[in-house]
Amino acid sequence: MATGVTRARVEVAPVGRVASVDRPGGDTAERAAQPSRIEGPFRFESTTVDGGRITLRYRLGDDLDLVEVVEFPFEIPDTTATRRAIHVLHLVAGVSYYKLAAPTKLLTPPLSHPEWTLLSRLYDDGLREMAYRNGITVPLPVDIEAAEPIGDVTDEIEDSVDDTEQVGALIPVGGGKDSALVAALVPDGRLFAVNPVGAQRHLAEALGRELVGATRTLDPKLRELNESGAPNGHVPVTAITSAISVVAALSLGLRDVIMGIERSADEPTVTTADGVPVNHQFSKSTEAEGLLRAVFAPSGVRYFSLLRPLTELAIGAGVVDRGLAGDIVSCNRVFTVWNENTSSREQRPCGECAKCLFTALMLAPASDPDEIAALFGRPLLDESDHIDPVRGLWSSEKPFDCVGERLETAAAVVLLSEREAWRDQAVPAAVADEARAMLAAEGVEPASFLVPGSLDDLPAEYRDRIAALSSALTSVGGVA
Repeated sequence: MATGVTRARVEVAPVGRVASVDRPGGDTAERAAQPSRIEGPFRFESTTVDGGRITLRYRLGDDLDLVEVVEFPFEIPDTTATRRAIHVLHLVAGVSYYKLAAPTKLLTPPLSHPEWTLLSRLYDDGLREMAYRNGITVPLPVDIEAAEPIGDVTDEIEDSVDDTEQVGALIPVGGGKDSALVAALVPDGRLFAVNPVGAQRHLAEALGRELVGATRTLDPKLRELNESGAPNGHVPVTAITSAISVVAALSLGLRDVIMGIERSADEPTVTTADGVPVNHQFSKSTEAEGLLRAVFAPSGVRYFSLLRPLTELAIGAGVVDRGLAGDIVSCNRVFTVWNENTSSREQRPCGECAKCLFTALMLAPASDPDEIAALFGRPLLDESDHIDPVRGLWSSEKPFDCVGERLETAAAVVLLSEREAWRDQAVPAAVADEARAMLAAEGVEPASFLVPGSLDDLPAEYRDRIAALSSALTSVGGVA
């Protein structure tokens, strides 16, 4: 079947300002960003490959063309498997541009059943935070019009894997605790990053491993439109990174793409008054992992998260046990795409955001206060200003950031209150009783968050990697 992937040399023309954005007249100082609504439909136009460069083309409405480029430091082989993977990347990366007009009709190339299912969830659940924070009703309706009826291409896709031997693993790293632990547990895996920054390079150096990097360049018109007032917000970036990683794995002859995503990502950030869950981490959820695995399977790549049986609290203990806490940066301000800040310039945790505070809580039960203060440049858990933000981590509307379950935050606080070095610090001293009451109301013991869940969904050859964490988890929580 035709996948829309063309091999040719492509020259991407300079991008100018889009005429469809209407700036009201009057003095510049008085003009507000009041763009006219950007109209759909949203079209997946084509993809082109030239060496290690992939060009993804989209169109909104009749004349708003959007072009994204993903570049690898190696040649992308022209195989059925890579063509399938690039097709999926085209579908997934489009979410960054679709949000400009969401919700609107999606005009797609031919889709398999798994691809249709992924799109229907990614372009709704994956954009619910963006919609919720922009006053757009959720759930977002997803109207897909495929070039061929859904399912007509399924058999051909499932039979399309090339007879090539893929061995080894690719490990996407973000520089934080989760991917650091996966890298430590799979010491022969190839480390990979999209738009790598200092935090990722430092982690690779600390592990004594090479870091392979790809570059994703968004169409400059996206920023112009956002600055003019077009809807902007969080997109399911883990799904995009995953799709880029699968292309990299195929190009490097690797079989597995191993993510560092925990079970805590399943909990919604907030549930609306109408009962609609909104999850900042939808593309990290167990459900999203299954949807992505299904669309990547025809390429022959095994896609899974090694850390799915673990909570963030257990991952924190594992990172400390392996001596990696001082080499991670779990702070999203470091990875800001457009708005430079101190953390992005200096590649260090800001010590102010919800993710920094949550990470401190996850590492602290296995650490001493001085170690946490050194990591964040200040004693985050001994500052009274952080008492209410910790309560916010277990509130009905958690921060829209990569933070874990409400109850595991409470569990971390209770574990700290039981350690002499921590119990008098400002945060545990103030909120330990509240945290203990929350856990008691649910009949949950704090140490239960350090017990791995079922390993059955992991490939058999990787299960012992998680089992190897048992002693480190036992020492923190006193679990048998």
